[in-house]
Amino acid sequence: MKKGFDIEMLYDVTIIGAGASGMMSGIIASGNGKKVIIIEHREQPGKKILATGNGRCNYSNINQLADNYHCKNKDFVEDVLNQFSQKEMTKFLNENGMLTKEKNGYLYPRSNQAASIRDFLVSLLEKNGVRIMLNTECSDIKKDDDIFNVVCSGNIIKSRSVIVSTGGMTYKKTGSDGSGYKLLEKMGHTIIPPLPALTALYCKEKIFKELKGIRLDGKIELYVDDTKVSEDTGEIQLTDYGVSGIPVFQVSRFAAISLYQKRKVTASVDFLPEIDKKKLNELLYGNDLNIRQKLYGMVNKKLADVILKHTGIDGNMSIYDVKNKQLKILTDTLKNLHITVYATGDYEHAQVVTGGVDINEIHSNTMESKKIKNLYLTGEVMDVDGLCGGYNLQWAWSTGYIAGTNC
Repeated sequence: MKKGFDIEMLYDVTIIGAGASGMMSGIIASGNGKKVIIIEHREQPGKKILATGNGRCNYSNINQLADNYHCKNKDFVEDVLNQFSQKEMTKFLNENGMLTKEKNGYLYPRSNQAASIRDFLVSLLEKNGVRIMLNTECSDIKKDDDIFNVVCSGNIIKSRSVIVSTGGMTYKKTGSDGSGYKLLEKMGHTIIPPLPALTALYCKEKIFKELKGIRLDGKIELYVDDTKVSEDTGEIQLTDYGVSGIPVFQVSRFAAISLYQKRKVTASVDFLPEIDKKKLNELLYGNDLNIRQKLYGMVNKKLADVILKHTGIDGNMSIYDVKNKQLKILTDTLKNLHITVYATGDYEHAQVVTGGVDINEIHSNTMESKKIKNLYLTGEVMDVDGLCGGYNLQWAWSTGYIAGTNC
C-alpha cells in the first residue's frame, strides 16, 4: 500500500471505506485506468471480512435470488444481482488465482481462511497502484462545481467522484460505526433508522436460564401484534437470555424493527417441526416406556427434564396416568413454546443492520446517488440486508463492482 497522498493531486475516484465493497470498487475503477485513493479510518483494510463465516469467509451463495434480501423494492436487488452475480464473483476470484469451493450452497475460498480473501483484494489494489490511507478519518464531503472536496484528518482530497463504502453499524471495532450515515445525511440523503439484524432474541421467560447450552433442530415463528411475520427452520441455540442460531438470525430483523416501533413481539419455538401434534400423541402412546423415557427418545435430555419440571409431570409415570391438562401443556411446550421478545442483540452482536440510505435515492444500474451527481453508494450503507449465508457479502461485491465500473 502506498503511504501518504499528494493533497494537490486531483483523483478520479475517492473511496470512503476499505471494506469488501470499497476494495471491490477500487479494484474495478483502477483496473479501468482511474486514479483511485481509498480512505480507511481503521488500522488495516477489510477487518470485517476477517470475521465472516467464522473466519472462513462465506463470500457468497449459489442461490442468489432477490427473495434472499430484505428491502422495499425487490426490483432494485434483482437489477444489481443481474449485473454481477455470485457466478461473476467466483469467476473474478478464480481468474485472479483465488481457488474456491462450495458446501451446501455456501461458497468459500478453498483455503478456508477469510484472510486469504482480504489479502487477495489488497494485493490487487496494490498491483493497480491504488493508494490506501489507513487511520484516516473522513469528516466531511463537499462539492464545489464538479469537484468533490473530501475532508480527511485535516487535509482535503480533491476528486471527480466519490464512493461511500462505509458499511453499517455492526462490529464497531472493524470500522462499521455508522459514520457513513452521518456523511450522507449531511449531503441530503434520507437515512432509514439502522437497527441490528442477523442477531439473537432476548426473551422474558425464566425457563431459559435452565435451558442454557442446548442446541437442537427446530422451527421458530415470529409474531408482531399476534400476526406471523416470519419463520425459519434449522439449528436453534437456547441461551440463558433467549434464543440464537441461524434460524433466529433470519427472523431477527422483523423483531428489531417492530420493537423500535413499540409493537408487541412474540415467538413460537417448535422442538419437533418434522412431526405434527397428532403424530406426537401417537408416539407418546406408542409403547410401554415411562414418559421420561419417551421424551428422551425425542428431544435433548436436558430439555426433556426441564419440560417435565415445568409441566409438573412425574417422568416415571405412564402416559396413561398423565392428566389431560398436563398432557396438553406438554405437547404445547414441545410444539409451540410461546416466548415474549423484549430485545434483540445489540450492534456489537449483530452481523448486519436493517436500515440505511433509502434505495429510492440510488440508481440501481450505476449505484450513483439521484441527489448528487458522481456520488456513489455501496454495500451495507444502503437499506438492503440479506439473509445469513453469504448474501450480504455478495451484496457488497455486486454494488462495489457496479460503482467501480460506473464512477
